[in-house]
Formats: sequence, C-alpha cells, structure tokens
Amino acid sequence: MRLAYTVATPEVAQMPIAWVGDPATVLPSLAEIGYGGVELQTRDPGAFDTAAFHRQVQAAGLVVTGVSSGPAATDDGLYLTSPDATVRAQALRRLTAILELAAEYGTHMAIGSARGFARWAGDRETALGWLRPAISQLVERASALGTRIVIEPQSRSFTDLFNTVAQSLEFVESFGTDLLGIEADSYHMALEERSIPAALVAASRSGRLVHVQVSDTNRLAPGWGHLGWADFFGTLQALGYQGWVCVEAAQQPHSAAVARQGYRLAELVGGEATG
Repeated sequence: MRLAYTVATPEVAQMPIAWVGDPATVLPSLAEIGYGGVELQTRDPGAFDTAAFHRQVQAAGLVVTGVSSGPAATDDGLYLTSPDATVRAQALRRLTAILELAAEYGTHMAIGSARGFARWAGDRETALGWLRPAISQLVERASALGTRIVIEPQSRSFTDLFNTVAQSLEFVESFGTDLLGIEADSYHMALEERSIPAALVAASRSGRLVHVQVSDTNRLAPGWGHLGWADFFGTLQALGYQGWVCVEAAQQPHSAAVARQGYRLAELVGGEATG
C-alpha cells in the first residue's frame, strides 16, 4: 500500500485537515515516519514558488500524489456555482491555475468543495448549467496538459452536488472522457454511502478510481473513530487497488501525532506500507 499525507502548500495559512507549516520541517518529518507521498491543499499557485517547493518535496524523497483545490473555495470564496458570475469566472481561472500546477508536478487535480451548492443557483438545472461548461473547459485544458481531473464525492454539509460515488460516476461518465475520474474519501463515504465496500467496488469497476483518502468517522486519524478499517482496506486489497491512499484528517491533537497514527493503522490493518 502506497501511503501519502495531506500537506498545505506554503501560501495556505490554515487548513484543518492538512499539515500546515514550514516545508523544510514538515516534508522530512513525513518521510521519516515512512510516507512516500504528499497530497497538496493549494489556494493559489501564483502566491508561492512552485518550482522551489517541488524541489523540497523531491529532496525529502517524496512525490506529489495529487493537488486539491479546497482552499481556493474555503479561503477565497471561489466556487463554480456561485450566484455571482464574476466569482464563477474567478473560480474557473483559479482552478485552471491549480490544474496547471498539478501537471507541473505530474499528478491530477481534485475538485471537491469548489463545486459549491446547487441551491445557490435556485435550482439544480441552473447550477449544472454553470458547472458543466466550467468542467468542460477544465477537461480541455487537462487534455492539452496531459493530466486528469478528479471529482471527490463529499457529504451534504460540503456540497449538494454529487454526495455519493454513484452520483459522481454518473456525472463524470456523462462527459465521455477518460480525463475525468473520482476519488473515494472514507469520511464522506461513512456519512453518505449505504455500503462503503459496495461503493469502493463500484468505483473500482468503473475504471475511474484514481485516489483514496482516509480519516475516521469523526474526521480524526484512522483508528480514532468507529470505521471498520479491516473491511475498508480489505476491500481495496481484494480489488487490487494500486493507487495512493492518503491520510486527510483533522490535525488533532497535532499533525505529527495524526501522521504517526495514520501510518501505524495502515500498517496494522492494511498490510505493509510503502512509499
């Protein structure tokens, strides 16, 4: 199992589910624990030296496993379904920049909360009328860059657009391109899926499962809640999942403790962890 941990890029001042801090300290600490990769939470690629940061990742012996766009939404209020057309345009420009960063780092970009809420538009049809063209433009740019876009099913407190694996698959498959995939997040799955193993099977069989994120039912580190981790990791193993599994959890009591717990749990239940 290839294990990664979520970290914030240097311009992100706060992110409750990522290790925020000096990369010169954070990255070697994760490598020392045993992690092989980092998933990035990025707000604005234009606000930090992307090449210098990548060199720090590589110097620690790590790879970038994905670039998430969450802080662009939560910190800067950039949503693809904002009722304000100016904000929607700004969101598309920012996500394009994050997609270009992902391509620079040789990985995919994930879109979660940046989808926003259909209710902001007044009705779902209007929201999808804003969202679909934006995703199409991003797919066109991803094709030119040779990278992929990943849609993350999230629970209803984060978005009302595609809460489950099945809903997300229906959306991405409607574009008719392999450049769109999905990721599975154990926290959101525990809130929305009737059966987590069944959802993982459906995601895997679709051929679009690109990435897996893990935290427990209370958003704490894996093993500090009530999720059935033997079933979760056992399902991934039975499916022959070869992608990255990334710890994305609340940083409580502190990031180093969460990172150690996530790695320890994955080794105990998921088998030998590798980088």
